[in-house]
Amino acid sequence: MPSNDGTNRSTGFRSQSRRSFMSGVLGTAGLAGFSSESLAQVAGVPEDPGDIYYVTKQSENKYQIIDTSDVDGGLITGDSQAENVFQYAFDQIGSEGGAVIASGDTFEFEGPATMGDNTMLVGQRKTRFIASQTGTTESILPTEQQGETVPAGHDLIRIRGDNTVVSGIEFDGNGTQQANQAIQADNADGVVITNNRTVNGFQMAISFTRCTDVAVVGNEIVDPNWYGITSRAAPAGSNLDLRQSSDIIIANNRVSGMKFNNIAPYNARNFTVFGNVVFDGGHSLIACSPSQQGAIVGNVCRDLNSFAPDPGGEAGIEIEYKRTHLTEDIAGTPRGRSYDITITGNQVNNCPVGVISRTVAGPNQEPETARQERAPYSFTITGNTVSNCSDAGIRIRSGEDGVVATNTVRSSGVNMEIVGEFTSGIEEGMNVTR
Repeated sequence: MPSNDGTNRSTGFRSQSRRSFMSGVLGTAGLAGFSSESLAQVAGVPEDPGDIYYVTKQSENKYQIIDTSDVDGGLITGDSQAENVFQYAFDQIGSEGGAVIASGDTFEFEGPATMGDNTMLVGQRKTRFIASQTGTTESILPTEQQGETVPAGHDLIRIRGDNTVVSGIEFDGNGTQQANQAIQADNADGVVITNNRTVNGFQMAISFTRCTDVAVVGNEIVDPNWYGITSRAAPAGSNLDLRQSSDIIIANNRVSGMKFNNIAPYNARNFTVFGNVVFDGGHSLIACSPSQQGAIVGNVCRDLNSFAPDPGGEAGIEIEYKRTHLTEDIAGTPRGRSYDITITGNQVNNCPVGVISRTVAGPNQEPETARQERAPYSFTITGNTVSNCSDAGIRIRSGEDGVVATNTVRSSGVNMEIVGEFTSGIEEGMNVTR
């Protein structure tokens, strides 16, 4: 109803209520420090949160979706699977963007739900998404704890739009080990994944491919099968796997319990990995394979329990060339090598190797030729502290025009190992060994 001054009191009331509602939910999700302006800057979402839908579970397979912009409640109640309910809510978000808020309930999915442009998905305390088993599949490089077959699953959330946020949710793999991710983003610009937790499976916990402007910040990853945070995609060898992403921040995460890499920015450029705590991995804890123009700074890397189906990669931090990590359109181009990577200020403890640079030839490559022609180059390894590494503190198996200086190496099998036959232009200085 219009007021005497010509303004619409009803519209103003709805707008104020939506902002208040959004502020409260963001606070519950741990994002209280973000103003609407800063969210717009970081995630690209509109300053006004736009459409807001609240999804709550009433009983098994019975849900309510509340349209908070509707003064009459906008209530939709129905029986369905969780993925269908969230997909319906995502599909209601208009072109101006908005948010889907999940109540603090457990939602059991039987397939993925897909987010489009300008969409936020925000959980509250105790919001939990659980995957279901879709069958079994052959285990690839099984560990001692795995049989020849393992449970396969499905993705929970797929991001297929620009300017998106996923926050405040616990993702439960329900024991699934293959062909799935908790969150998988593909071909998106402006992705923020923050303050989530993944547990109990997934082949890869958080995955992004063909994306730009990605921030994966403040998540906890526990016991996925292959990778924790990665620019690979499941299943391995799919048309999403090994597609290059750029402009990436991976920060302040705690990642543990997988048989390959904890954090793996493969085929990544213009990236930073900083302030993470990574431990209990089976291959290199942080690995670039290959990647360009990035920084790995201020991480704590400890306790690598070597699964090691690929001997030589058992390091706290690794930069490498590996032919099997390249698609045909990238192999042989400058983007097919690792270069301009800075590794500084990290603490590495109790790994077979502290920091490594290496080359892994493909099936049709001569190993020695590959180590001479495709080695990482123009890297900087400075100011790191490496302790209790049984094989070597810092090992340069192949590399060109690198700097290895001002590092501290303690109680390691070989403190510094630089293989002269496959290295050139490596500048060493002021390293301290104990």
